[in-house]
Amino acid sequence: MMVQDSLTVKPKTFRHIWIWLFISIFSISPLKGQETISFGTLIDEMTNLDRLTYLPEQSYRMIQFSSYDRRSQTPGMRGWFYNSDGFGGEPIPGFEQVIIPPDTSGIGTYLICDIDGPGAILRLWTAGLNGRIKLFLDKKTEPVYEGMAEAFFWNTASEISGINNKLTAQQIYRQFDASYFPIPFSKGCRLEWTGDIRKIHFYHVGVRLYDDKVKVKSFQKKDVFDNTDNLNKLKDIFYENGNNPDSLPDSSETFNITIPAGKTMELLNAEGSKAIDYFSIKVNAEDLESALRSNILNIYFDDADIPQVHAPVGDFFGAAPGLNPYNSYPFSIHPDGTMVCRFIMPFKESFRMEIKNMSEESSNLSGSVHFKDYEWIEEKSIHFRARWKMDYQLTASNSYILDIPYYLANGNGRIVGAAAFLYNPSNAVMSWGNWWGEGDEKIFIDDDVFPSFFGTGSEDYFNYSWSAEHFFSFPYCGQPRNDGPGNRGYVSNFRWHISDDITFNKNIAFYMELRHHGVVPDFSYGRIVYAYTLPGCIDDYVPITKSDVNKMPYLEWTPQAYLGSKGYKFIQAEDFVSNPSQVEISAGRFWSEKNILFWKLGNNSEKLRFNIEKPGEEVSNLGITIAHMP
Repeated sequence: MMVQDSLTVKPKTFRHIWIWLFISIFSISPLKGQETISFGTLIDEMTNLDRLTYLPEQSYRMIQFSSYDRRSQTPGMRGWFYNSDGFGGEPIPGFEQVIIPPDTSGIGTYLICDIDGPGAILRLWTAGLNGRIKLFLDKKTEPVYEGMAEAFFWNTASEISGINNKLTAQQIYRQFDASYFPIPFSKGCRLEWTGDIRKIHFYHVGVRLYDDKVKVKSFQKKDVFDNTDNLNKLKDIFYENGNNPDSLPDSSETFNITIPAGKTMELLNAEGSKAIDYFSIKVNAEDLESALRSNILNIYFDDADIPQVHAPVGDFFGAAPGLNPYNSYPFSIHPDGTMVCRFIMPFKESFRMEIKNMSEESSNLSGSVHFKDYEWIEEKSIHFRARWKMDYQLTASNSYILDIPYYLANGNGRIVGAAAFLYNPSNAVMSWGNWWGEGDEKIFIDDDVFPSFFGTGSEDYFNYSWSAEHFFSFPYCGQPRNDGPGNRGYVSNFRWHISDDITFNKNIAFYMELRHHGVVPDFSYGRIVYAYTLPGCIDDYVPITKSDVNKMPYLEWTPQAYLGSKGYKFIQAEDFVSNPSQVEISAGRFWSEKNILFWKLGNNSEKLRFNIEKPGEEVSNLGITIAHMP
């Protein structure tokens, strides 16, 4: 047993393991006084996980301006689920105001936002935006930026600063179709768009609003050059340090425990005022996918009766179901099965971590927890939370739309991330046909009667566009699983609110629309939200039951010609192969009509032949669906 200061750690079993060590370059004092907000301080915040564990000294809130359908006015009433939000030709222009009505060519000028007081633009996103943008800061008549709208939203750093280094200027800040280049302002911010209202014009503008007394230094181009060192550190953290595995420090505590089916066992406990800054775990079981969802992670801080973290152990790491490797800033999953969390989890007096095995088999869990010193400050320090939910047997459609609740809470805190885990048993084979994410995020904060965040599509919230079907991961967002073809099968998305954390002082209600291209029964929708809250916060905690985590079998499916595949006819490769001795046929519900053909190429001269009868009508396109396999 090791004793460090006032912290006593009682692990179940010690074992040396190798994991990914993450060292944060930036740190912050819990109480720094009323420092001036600047481009440099906002750059620091992009990787500062410690600051999330304290309520902000300088009060602020996040809001979002977007091109949502302006006919959506009253929750639950007619128009609430309308979807004309940037495609062009909307019944009501998706802007705050029409400044100059469109001329005969469709070109007009529109107001995106006009903010009075101090704040900062922290996130820009677009799926496509024609025309030009003017950005005015501090009520000045001359714009700090004027140029092409799409370039400004996607390549903010290079456009507004004039830096041409691609990695420094773009890739650090752009994460898929979102840009996180911070633009602070002291007295106000005005953004105008001039373009063709008949063409695509999607946009999100995420803005942090400070109290009037907060001092903010407005952005100037020279700020980029003055903060060269911080920008290089940011680049290193996002693109270098995060890819270097290292050994576990001596002060970490490890565990290795086998939990029988139906049993609950403690992994670690500790006493004293500390914080977890690194947590890794690896699960071994015969049915790994089932074990990752059926072993429930419970973490209790300060003798809480209700666990602040309550989620399936696999889902907690944002890439469920199954083991789907990816790399992001606060979470990673390695190809060897090690899952890592870097969110800071402080506690004043005690910590306890346990696993409840709801599966039908025993599971072995090994991993580590690293503790660091932490100054707990009453009414300032906040506990980490994770809340998981799953709904089965939904019918997803384009006519009966649902607002899926992500997180409901009364209290004081901030949201720092969300992930969605879906099963989309559509028979359509293209994203334009089996897309599930036409729905918008709607986030009500404190006294809102209309949401502070009203989005333009689920993928837009997760930082991508146009129902992308490939795997990707960035520091703040990713799609680590997408079975396909298109967006059918299991899909998982995540987004972390590190620099654009969503604070609330009284309550928060976070919803996401479920809207599909087709009508798809047996749809399942899981989600997890990560937050920090003051002790005493009441949220929508419901204990996870065995029926919540039962393994859902893949439904048998047959390809359907719909929307993007309309007019196509489908044939199964295994039925038409001319040289069957060169292939193997594997059975499983994962595959269309329960079979897939595997061709293991012996050499580059081998050929695989198919004998396909000529159809009666003219064929203009031939498509092939290929599985992406290990």
